[in-house]
Amino acid sequence: MIYLHKILPFFLSPLGISLVLLILFFIYRKKTFVFFSLSILLISSNPYVSNYLTKQLEYPYKPIPINLIKENDAVVVLSGMIHQVGDKNYSTYEFSDPDRFFAGIDLIKQKKSDKLIFTAGQLPWTENWKPEGYILKDKAISLGVSDQILVTTKVKNTYEESIAVTKVIPVNSSIVLVTSAFHMHRSKYLFEKQGFNVTPFPVDFRAQNRNFTVLELLPTVKALEKTSIFIRENLGRLYYKIIL
Repeated sequence: MIYLHKILPFFLSPLGISLVLLILFFIYRKKTFVFFSLSILLISSNPYVSNYLTKQLEYPYKPIPINLIKENDAVVVLSGMIHQVGDKNYSTYEFSDPDRFFAGIDLIKQKKSDKLIFTAGQLPWTENWKPEGYILKDKAISLGVSDQILVTTKVKNTYEESIAVTKVIPVNSSIVLVTSAFHMHRSKYLFEKQGFNVTPFPVDFRAQNRNFTVLELLPTVKALEKTSIFIRENLGRLYYKIIL
């Protein structure tokens, strides 16, 4: 099932749609397919467009000063920030984006809870990796976090994360939920469905506040990635709204 969840959204992404249109061109030899394919790529890779879509995705969340967060039963940090590098002779783990991890550490150090929960994210194609939660736990301990650090059972997606946390603390607990701003809407929904009282603490903001320049008209791979995230995340929101 996890493979379908990862593969199917590709065909609704800008790159996936463009690829399908090009295949249709080779079959039917109609130039309109090429025109629409290039148009989709140009629009979705436009920095101005992608930044606008990212703002909509992150709305209404904004950075929150930690001193405004009340004490909760636990701080929950979701997986999705570690990747493995190296080869069979030596490999190690690096952060793709450490914002979630350090936000969790800061919340604990400022006494917003005495429990820090990491989810043990592990996908089928990373079975030879150490589950992410244990990597983060070791790193937190090395940084002097002495409060209770808990790690869930292995999980593959956000829905499984929400269920796994119910095995660690009571479902009526109050939690500070730490994840990327674009991912917060879906995450908060899933954890509240499990019965948790959720205080969102969004991090890893992707939308930028900047003045318009001519550079906003030049296509970039980063902009294409942001547009793809917008589509994938909205598909995820719709999926869970339907099944839950």
